[in-house]
Amino acid sequence: MKTLILILSMFPFLMNAQEVSKLLEVKLIDNTESPVHGISFLIERNGKVIVNKAVGKRQKDGDAVQITDQFRIASSTKTFTATVILQLEEEGKLSLSDNIYSYLKDVEYLRLDDFHFYKNAAFAKAISIQQLLSHKSGLADVFNDKQEAFFERVMQNPQLQYQPKEVVDLYFEFGLHKEAKFKPREGWHYSDMNYVLLGLLIEKLDQKPLAQSIRERIIKPLDLKDTYLEYYEKARDNKPRLHQYVGTIDFNSVNTSFDWSGGGLVSTHQDLATFIKALFNGKLISEKSLQKMISTEETFENHLPYGLGVYESVYNGQTFYGHYGFFGTYIGYCPETKTVLSYCTSQAMPSFNVYGFVNYIVENSR
Repeated sequence: MKTLILILSMFPFLMNAQEVSKLLEVKLIDNTESPVHGISFLIERNGKVIVNKAVGKRQKDGDAVQITDQFRIASSTKTFTATVILQLEEEGKLSLSDNIYSYLKDVEYLRLDDFHFYKNAAFAKAISIQQLLSHKSGLADVFNDKQEAFFERVMQNPQLQYQPKEVVDLYFEFGLHKEAKFKPREGWHYSDMNYVLLGLLIEKLDQKPLAQSIRERIIKPLDLKDTYLEYYEKARDNKPRLHQYVGTIDFNSVNTSFDWSGGGLVSTHQDLATFIKALFNGKLISEKSLQKMISTEETFENHLPYGLGVYESVYNGQTFYGHYGFFGTYIGYCPETKTVLSYCTSQAMPSFNVYGFVNYIVENSR
C-alpha cells in the first residue's frame, strides 16, 4: 500500500504512456495467493487511443503479454447475448414481456414446472424474458449460490465438456430449483441460470447453435477476427492468450464450457472496443432497443445498477455502460464522452481494489 501511495504521488497530473505502464506494473504480483502475472488496458476516447498498454507475462514464467492477446471475457458475454435477444425482438420473434415458459416448456430436461419454487410455490410460468435479462427472475445460481460445491465438481474433472443440459442437471442436483430468492420481479439476484435460459431461447428461435447465432449476428458483421464462443466453436486462429487465474489456479487449464451463454466468449480489447462502439452507434440494435438495454435500475445496497445485460458504472464522474467478467475483465462505453474502457487484470480474486485503481487511471490518462 505504501508503494502504491508513493507511486501515485509521483504523478499528480495527467499521465503519459510510460507513467501508465509504471502504474500497471505496480499491480503485478507473483508469489502470493492471488498472483497477477499480466495486465492489459485500453482506453479510447472519441476515436483516439488514450491508453493501449500491456505489462507482465501471459502466465507464470511465460512470454511477455501483448495488448492484442486474447482472453476470456467471462460475464461480459452477457452483453452479447442480450444484444441478440433485442435483435430478435426487433424482428418480431419475441417480446421482452413474454413469459419464457411458453417458448421452452417442451425442453424436457429443463423441467420448467419445477424450475422456480419460492416458499413452496411454483413461479416459473411467471418469469418474463425481460426479468431474465435483468436478473429479476429470482432464480438461484449454480456458480454463486453453490460456489464451493460447483468448483469442487469442476476440479474433479477439469477437462469435462459441458452442455447446457449438464448445467441444468447440476442446478437440480444442488436443489437450487427450491431455493429461489423471491417471486419474479420482486427483487434482484445475479444468476447465470437466467442466461442459460436466454441461450436456449436464442437457439429455439434461430434454429441453430448459439455460437452460430452470435457469429452471424455480431461477430461476422463487425469483422471481429479474434472473438469466438470457446468450446462451442473452433478458435479462428492461434493467437496468443493471456492466462487468467482464480487464486493460484491457472484456469486456462480448465474447460469452462459451463459458462456458455453467460460467459463463454474469448476476445481481445480491439474486438471488444469495436463491439461496444457498434452497439452504441446503431450498428447492432436500434436506439429504442439500446435505451431499453441501458435503462438501469437499482439492485441492492453498495451494488451497481443493472439494465438488460449491462451494468451502469461511474469512472471519473463519467457514466459507463458495460459488463464485468469473473476473470478480472471489463468492457464499457460512456456515450457522453464517447469513451471505451476495456481491461483485463488476469485474476478473479486480486488483492487490490480494482475499481479504485481503474478509476485513477481513467481520471489521469491523457
